[in-house]
Amino acid sequence: MGDTNGRIALVSTYAHLSRASMERMLKGAFPESEVDNFSVNDVVKRNRAWIPWNLWYVAKECGGEILRGEFGPRYALFRTTYAFKRLREAMQQYIRPGRHLFSFQMQSLYNTSVPGVPYFVYTDHTHLSNLNYPDFDRKELRSQEWIDLERSIYDSATVVFTRSTDVAADLVRYYNISPDKIECVYAGSNVDVKNAGEPNNNGYSNKRIIFVGVDWLRKGGAELQEAFRTVLKSHPDAHLTIAGSNTPVDLPNCTVLGPVNASDLSRYYTEASVFCLPTKREPFGIAFVEAMTHRLPIVATRVGAVPDMVEEGVNGFLVEPGKAEPLAQALCKLLDSPQLCREFGRRSYEKAVERYTWEGTGQRIRKRILKEI
Repeated sequence: MGDTNGRIALVSTYAHLSRASMERMLKGAFPESEVDNFSVNDVVKRNRAWIPWNLWYVAKECGGEILRGEFGPRYALFRTTYAFKRLREAMQQYIRPGRHLFSFQMQSLYNTSVPGVPYFVYTDHTHLSNLNYPDFDRKELRSQEWIDLERSIYDSATVVFTRSTDVAADLVRYYNISPDKIECVYAGSNVDVKNAGEPNNNGYSNKRIIFVGVDWLRKGGAELQEAFRTVLKSHPDAHLTIAGSNTPVDLPNCTVLGPVNASDLSRYYTEASVFCLPTKREPFGIAFVEAMTHRLPIVATRVGAVPDMVEEGVNGFLVEPGKAEPLAQALCKLLDSPQLCREFGRRSYEKAVERYTWEGTGQRIRKRILKEI
């Protein structure tokens, strides 16, 4: 077991809610160490000499994704092979042997390993995991050069930590990474749920369904809209609340909240009886953890990380993505039985407490890192 006196280099894309959660997790798991934050977005901006060349690579390598609206030009600045290579060189100015005990990188969009500093990666996806999704077009795969660079992240890592078992399996399946250097440690919630309390849903009989997601189409919003029309035939008093997305929805008994502050979201979970997110692609899905912590039964799809969180017939129902009819049937099963909702909700909460807390994730990460440094 190594000495933990030293600084930790936390590497992320930019300052955001997930990075704040990650910093708190690392400080809690390694209270004897200080955490230095490094934003790769800032590093790219500081190296202005890269910009002309990098813009050319943005157009060449990311133009399709930008046109499809998958991400914007700003986000693409550090998704090019050019930025990938330059960034790895630049990070040696920031992460230094002797100063940093180890580096801890969020996501797998770049390789920020530095010789002499143990390098740990924590990710909820791999690019080739997209091959598992039925609606993924293989034409959207990135170049072989990019995939080889991505593989270098996992080859360079001391350990790759994942948020779900499916990504852990994909690292072996698609990238030939040894299972010995992969560990699934799960994740916690970005929403403060410590004081969520008991549900305020009239004993799960108010028939309020909540959807939480910004990307309406990718998260299965269109299928949910169609399914809810069917639900209303059997349960005309059912209500659907949509949080995150502001896509106009022409439905009776439906409230579209649009973007909701994380601090306010807990109230809407508490008032619901069922959580439904029929997503088509899901690297992880923090909203599932939030719903579980709020004691909600879940209706979701059998994709990505979701089966880790939702067990069929245990704390919810899983249906195939892209189909409204089985989605409506699953929702009606729960609306028909407040007692079933209560039982599934209890099991959701138990699983969340056992597996999906940042404290628990931090202790799993600490235990493994101390074996390696």
